[in-house]
Amino acid sequence: MTLELLKSKTGRTLIESHRGVEGDVPENSWAAIKLGHELGADLIEVDVQMSQDGIPFLRHNYQLPDGRWCHDIPWNELKEFKIDGEHLPKLEDVLVWARDTGVHFSLDMKTFFKPEGNLMKEVLPLIERTNTKDNVLLLFFDHKELLQTKLAYPELTVRALLTGRLLNYAEYLQKIKADCVSVSYGLFCPEDIDQIHSINVSLVLVEYWNQSNDLFQKYDIDVLSVGNPMDARKILNHQWHNFGGTYGN
Repeated sequence: MTLELLKSKTGRTLIESHRGVEGDVPENSWAAIKLGHELGADLIEVDVQMSQDGIPFLRHNYQLPDGRWCHDIPWNELKEFKIDGEHLPKLEDVLVWARDTGVHFSLDMKTFFKPEGNLMKEVLPLIERTNTKDNVLLLFFDHKELLQTKLAYPELTVRALLTGRLLNYAEYLQKIKADCVSVSYGLFCPEDIDQIHSINVSLVLVEYWNQSNDLFQKYDIDVLSVGNPMDARKILNHQWHNFGGTYGN
């Protein structure tokens, strides 16, 4: 079942757990993924890159702790490597688990240091083969690849990652056919929300730190992305309780 993101339809701000879970276990590991799910995340964000021989796997940093570049190493070698006692998860295994458990993943496509389109040529067939189109939200810093992916697979949900505030959100997001957009708290302006929602695009707030305000009570922020779902619940419950409500009710 496709995950609805808009708060106007879900009735609450959804929680995204960044890199599986941050802090308690190695990020992007199976332990982090499963803990994020156990802690009640609506979405589990992970980073996807590719080995030398074209196998997508989970890892944020492009280099291993020993300094070698991940994209220069074949999967047979990478799969034996451990970081803090955890193996690097293979994306295909993660997608099968998502399908079987009903978990929704935000897949951050780490397309740097590879020829254009190479990562998506491997990821998209995996999504098809595992029948997980409804389980994934694809994240892109590279908006050209986002558009190409959406044109080829209109049924997939795609999210634009930004490094700055846009002059006209609605015009640009429509142009690249984004379904969702990440906005940093440092760039967040309330007047942008209506513009984003006017084209039925959902807003994910990232890098949020000011827990003393009433942001989530006053505005329709669709998703809060944090390192741990428990932290998100504390933020959301704190703001709802301040206004006499209960988050999620």
